[in-house]
Amino acid sequence: MRTSILLFLMLSFMGFARAQKAQTLFEHANEKYNLGQFEESIQLYDSLLKGHLESHDLYFNLGNAYFKLNDYTSAIYYFEKAKKLDPGNEDCSYNLELANSKIADNIEALPEIALKKWWQNLLFFFNEKEWMWVNVITFSFFLASLALFFLIQSATFRQWFMGVVVTLMVISILSGFVGYRSFKNKNTHDTAIIFTPTVNIKSAPDEKSNTIFILHKGSKVKLLEQNSNWQKVKISDGNVGWIQIEDYKVI
Repeated sequence: MRTSILLFLMLSFMGFARAQKAQTLFEHANEKYNLGQFEESIQLYDSLLKGHLESHDLYFNLGNAYFKLNDYTSAIYYFEKAKKLDPGNEDCSYNLELANSKIADNIEALPEIALKKWWQNLLFFFNEKEWMWVNVITFSFFLASLALFFLIQSATFRQWFMGVVVTLMVISILSGFVGYRSFKNKNTHDTAIIFTPTVNIKSAPDEKSNTIFILHKGSKVKLLEQNSNWQKVKISDGNVGWIQIEDYKVI
C-alpha cells in the first residue's frame, strides 16, 4: 500500500512539474511574440506541440504568429485547429476570416438550409465540456423535480411539476445529444488545408485524368474517400474532385 501511494504521489508530482514547465514555455513563447520575434515564438509553440500538448490558445497564438509573418496558409491551418477546440470563440472566427481574405481562392459557399444553420449555431454555442455540465445539471434537476412530483399531494402542484419534469427531461436529452455531437466534431478529422501552391483537382484518382478546377494554398477542403495516394475532396461550393495526399494537411 505504501508503495502504491508513493508511486501515485511521484506520478502526480511529475504531472504537475510537466504542466508547470509547459506553462513557463508557453509564457516565454508569448513574450517572444509580444517582442515581435515571431519565428522564435513559433519554435517555442512547436516544441509544446511536439510534447503532445494542445489547446485553443496554443493553436490560436501559432496562427497569429504565422499571420504576422504573412504565412496565411499556416495561419488558417492553426486558426482552424483552434476553432475546432472552441467553435464559439469570436476572436478566432474573426482572425480566420481575415486570414482567408488574404489567399487566392474566394470560394462562395452554397447557401445553408435554415435548419442546418440553426443546428450549427446550437452545436457551437458551448464546447463539449460545457454541454456536459448543462446535461449533468439539468438531469439532476429533472430527478429532483420527479421526486417532488411523487411526494406532492396537491393536484394543481402535481400538474405544474409535470410540466417542469417534462421540460427538464427534454433539455437533458437535447444537451446530452448536442454535447455528444460536439465531442464527435472535435475528434473527427475530415477537413484539411491545401499547402501546395497550386493544385490541379482531377476528375479521377489518376494524373492523366482531366483537371476540373484548380485550388491554391490556404483553401479548405472536406475529405471524402481515399484511393491509394489520392484523396477525394469537396469544397464549400459543392464541387468534388481528386488530389494527392501530399497536397494538404489534415486539420
